[in-house]
Amino acid sequence: MKSALRCVATLMPLVLCVTLSGTAYAQNDVMSNVLQKLLSRIEKLKASCDEDLKQYCSAVTPGGGRLVYCLEAFEDKITAKCAFDLSEVESDLQATTEGLKEAVRVCAGDIQKLCGSTQPGEGRIAACLAANRSSVSAVCVDAVEKLNIK
Repeated sequence: MKSALRCVATLMPLVLCVTLSGTAYAQNDVMSNVLQKLLSRIEKLKASCDEDLKQYCSAVTPGGGRLVYCLEAFEDKITAKCAFDLSEVESDLQATTEGLKEAVRVCAGDIQKLCGSTQPGEGRIAACLAANRSSVSAVCVDAVEKLNIK
């Protein structure tokens, strides 16, 4: 449970940061799809932990993973539904992180060859790969398509 909470606390700001710049990612359907699914799960988590947050963490200022750390402090008291959903979100975030690492690893050659002059950030590399899809290696395309989570 503690590793799940730490993972969510660490990755939540990243997911939210990426979401806030979501317009840049709209160029890439895969990333947009991944982000929407993760955000949906996070919203479900917020809903299932709402009473726990009110009961144990009402004095905590949101942001920086503080609410998740608060839930961790009361992990022996939070509802089973909150704990279950927290575990599911952690699993999804971990799988997505691993998928992203794998995609970057297998696409490194394509990125260098096709998008070497593209400034990284705000989805520009993903958009470059999408624009050059016909020239992207099959292993890179497969790795990117595997990012679509259930």
